[in-house]
Formats: sequence, structure tokens, C-alpha cells
Amino acid sequence: MTYLDFLRRHGAMASFGYSMALMSSFGQTFFISLSGPDIRAAFGLGNAAFGSLYSAATLASGVTMIWAGGVLDRVSVRVYATAALAGLATAALSLSLAGNIVMLGLSLFMLRVFGQGMLGHAAITSAARLPSGVRGRAVGLATLGFPTGEAILPGIALAVIASLGWTVAWKMAASVLALALAAVLWLRPDGEAPASSPAGRAEPDATAPTRLSILRDRAFLAFLPSIVAPPAIMTGYLFYQRHLAETKGWPLELMAASLTGYALASVGCGVLMGFAVDRFGGLRMSRLHLAGLFASSLMLAFVTGPFAALAFFALTGATAGANNVVVPAVLAELYGTRHLGMVRALCLSVAVVASAATPILFGFAIDAGVTVESIGIACAVYLAGASALNWLLPGLRR
Repeated sequence: MTYLDFLRRHGAMASFGYSMALMSSFGQTFFISLSGPDIRAAFGLGNAAFGSLYSAATLASGVTMIWAGGVLDRVSVRVYATAALAGLATAALSLSLAGNIVMLGLSLFMLRVFGQGMLGHAAITSAARLPSGVRGRAVGLATLGFPTGEAILPGIALAVIASLGWTVAWKMAASVLALALAAVLWLRPDGEAPASSPAGRAEPDATAPTRLSILRDRAFLAFLPSIVAPPAIMTGYLFYQRHLAETKGWPLELMAASLTGYALASVGCGVLMGFAVDRFGGLRMSRLHLAGLFASSLMLAFVTGPFAALAFFALTGATAGANNVVVPAVLAELYGTRHLGMVRALCLSVAVVASAATPILFGFAIDAGVTVESIGIACAVYLAGASALNWLLPGLRR
């Protein structure tokens, strides 16, 4: 199928996934952190107190998604996205009106579970349920919504915060989400089928997996290190990017350009990986999708010089884009699409916990005197081992 034929037949569903990924930006860390200093000032919180509150909200949302993600297997994606958009709009409005710490914490939890959790989950899973011959391209297009939000929303939000205040910015976010909710209620994604219908099924769905059976499955356990690696390691690198820059001698003025390179590499590699998955399959491409992060970890260990920052972040971004496509494709090939919501939600919860842990682990290592070079070597070894395990996946397939 040519790309034009793909857009004619499945473009509406891919566009729906893209839109939901874009709207999930209002519950992502990059957007919430833009008003972080104002929130801390308004509630008299220090960095540690606000960070702890945010981490608690994120972990709680990850645990909630174990259940909430599975709901997508029992309802249509339209119903699921409607609930997520309504919840996220309510959360944005609640944050703008919060008058105490309890309401602040509850608002942050709702932003994370409805935004990063449910909307992001709906975006990827709806695209991943399409047939195997087009699944990679559909997921690749849907995931472009994430970097689109990262590219356009910070500038708009900072301008609104500077001129009108942070509470107005969140009220405007609630208004945008309300408009998106109205659009979803009015339109129906083309090709949508409830997971329980025949159209929502795919090949190995004869036996319905349970969460416990998945956690015991050898294929899942072999793929788990690859699921954990990108969110955990990239969160650690990005969280301590200032420390990396100071240690490696990277000029801070190059960091903005490096992060732009990260976003561009994520977009480009996500699209290319979509084509590769459709041609070769997710199981085969899982052997290669960690290569960018492996190379950037080796660069951290052995390469110096100011312009190494550009290559480091570009290679890291390449794995970020590839990971968004490969992981749902592999899960669909291993477990089918009928229960993909529950399977992916379980993986998402594990990834959230891992991404919350690495800033702490990296922090203890740095405080103990471990060099960034040693951290890079340790991460490269882990990534090599995770990639090696993926060669076993075809033989362990259910």
C-alpha cells in the first residue's frame, strides 16, 4: 500500500491519534513545569516540596493507569477519549482555581492520569489497533502529536503567563480542551471499532491474557528491559542535563539548539520507523530501536567537546521517536489488538515508575562521586543487554 492509499483509508484514525497526542500535552511534564515557579510562589512551596508532590501525583497516576488503561478494551476509543478530555479540561480548570495543597495535589494527579495517561494511551492504542501492514505508519503519525505540542505550546504558554498570569493560562488550556471535547463528540474517528467487535481483533487473540499471565510470560519478561530503558534513562539524562553540560564542557547556549535537535530527530525517526515496522515487523525492529540511546550513552562516556551535545541529544531523540512506534507494534504482535489497551497500560505503569526512579538513582550516584562517564557506560551496557534479549522474542512469541 502506497502512503497516499494509506492516508485515504486510514488517515482519519491516524489524525485522531495525532490530535489526542497533541491534547495530552496539557498533562505532560514539559507543559506543567512552565508554571512551576508561579505555583510554588502561590502556595509557598520549595523545590523539594513541589517536586515531591508532583512525583507522588505521577506515581499515583501510573498505578491508576493499570486499571484505567484496560477500560479501552471494553469501550470505543471515542467514548474513552471523551472521558479523558473531559477529565483533563476539569483538571486544568481545577488547577487554576486551587486554593490549598490538597486541591493542588488532586489537580496534578488528574492532569497526569487524564493527560499523560489516558489521552496518550488512546492516541497510541487507537493507531496500533490498525492492521499490521499499516500499523507502523499509523502509530508514527499519531506520535507526531507529542513533539508538536513540545514545539508550539511552551512559547504560547510563557507569553500568556508573562502577560496575564499562570491561572489565566490554565483557564485557556481548559477552554482549548473543551473545544477538542466538542469536536470528538461531533465527529467519529474513521475505522473505529470497539475492541470487543470482530473488527477490533487480531491474530493471536484466541486466549485472553490477564495481567498476571502477562507478568509471567517469558516474552514480556524478555521485552521488559526495552520497555523500561528509554523512559528511565532519558528521564535521567534530561533531568540532569545541566550537570551533564557542566561536566562535559557543553556551552549552555548550545543546549537550546541541542533540545531542538532532540525533537527533530524524534519526529524523523518516528516516521521512518513506522515504514520499517510495516515492512519488517515490530519484533525485528525491536533489535535496533535502542541503537540511538546506546550510541549517545557511549558518547557520554568517551566523547568530549562542545558540539558533542548536539549529537548526544539527536541520538537520544532518535530512540525516543523509534520507541513510540516499536513498543506498541511489538505488543500488538505478541498479544494481538483485542486486549492491547490492558497490555499497553501495564507497560505504561511500569515505565512511569521507572522514569520516576532514575532521577533519584542518578542523584545518589552523582552525590557519591560517580562520574557521568561511568553512568554512560553503565547505561550502554544495560541497553546492549536489553537489545540482545529482543533477539529471543520471535521464539518466545505467544
